[in-house]
Amino acid sequence: MTSTRLVLALALAPAVAASGALLLAGCGGDPSTAVQQGAPSAAAPTAAPAPAAPTRTATAPSNGFGDAIAWRGLEEGFSEAASQGRPIMLVVHASWCSQCKALRPAFSDPALVALSDRFVMINVDQDLEPASQQYGPDGRYVPRVLFFDSAGALDRELLNASRRRYKYYYSPHDDLVGAMRQALERHAKS
Repeated sequence: MTSTRLVLALALAPAVAASGALLLAGCGGDPSTAVQQGAPSAAAPTAAPAPAAPTRTATAPSNGFGDAIAWRGLEEGFSEAASQGRPIMLVVHASWCSQCKALRPAFSDPALVALSDRFVMINVDQDLEPASQQYGPDGRYVPRVLFFDSAGALDRELLNASRRRYKYYYSPHDDLVGAMRQALERHAKS
């Protein structure tokens, strides 16, 4: 945007915010093509804006694994997945684990956060939730990231293909977003 356009946009911003009467043609638009917003014409009826989906909020602590994610506890998460028909992404970790701490920033990735809205995201510290020990198909190492269908069945084929051992282990350099997309292709309802 040129400095003239920026100055014009900044000068018009309070008036636009107050009245909503002027719409500019995009961020890079030419101010001379601004359009006046008026009452809808009879020829072009306008639809009412779609209601926004309710924002999901966390009911379980993030434990450092992305505060923008609507985390659930183990039992609550499996129950919610069944009732809402959403696939599950389960993250099993431990507070003392250095590899778990290294993985935490990956859960702040905007792409991962966006995809998390299509899952029931379960976050458990295996030392505080002993029932999580049952979700270790190839061992009880941490961190483990597992994917389930909405009925709670583990998808054993959704694993970290770059690993020969510890197949559900993800490091910060592994493609966790890609694994989430694959899980959605397999288990998300259209």
